[in-house]
Amino acid sequence: MDKDLHREVLLDATASVILRHGVSGTTISRIQEESGLSRGMINLHFKSKENLIRELAAHMTREYNSAWQSFSSQAADEEASPEGAAARLQALFKTDFSEAVLNKRSARLTFAFRAEPGLQALGPDYIETRGTALYDHVRRCCRVLCAESGTHGGPEKVAMAILSLLEGLWTDFHAHPDEFDRQAAIEICTITARAFFPAYFQVPGEDQ
Repeated sequence: MDKDLHREVLLDATASVILRHGVSGTTISRIQEESGLSRGMINLHFKSKENLIRELAAHMTREYNSAWQSFSSQAADEEASPEGAAARLQALFKTDFSEAVLNKRSARLTFAFRAEPGLQALGPDYIETRGTALYDHVRRCCRVLCAESGTHGGPEKVAMAILSLLEGLWTDFHAHPDEFDRQAAIEICTITARAFFPAYFQVPGEDQ
């Protein structure tokens, strides 16, 4: 196997071990057994277990960012117009609750990282899949929409309200994945966005 494939195998094996044993219960021996690769190969690519776990967290962040950025750019070529900003937020809602992004594996890994004190000290990119890039994007969209709509509270607070809602719904999925209604989650986010920006969001079946 080439270098990139070795890294991919090791990252996937580390995720599987964390899902079974938690971050604190993840050991080089367990990663070695899960991956089928030697201890020397693990040391060659990552030097230590801690580096491997940190790289898995950063890898999850990059994958998540790639997903929402791709769908947002497809929804609108740019976010400078209020229509474009609204389209990008709506695309984010749909992406955030898609099976590809939010599933039992991704949710359990995300919350496992957040519960680990050693990773918390390293910053948001290591303890959550949704870090500063997402916040900056939502804030930019809200800035455009607030300016156009005259929304009270300002873009910073509106952006934080939207992100807090996303976080709460992810927590609900983590606690009750089999009962979670993805479409209802998207509609909840859309209704909330419409409360701030009534001219730019519409929920099917809801009165204007």
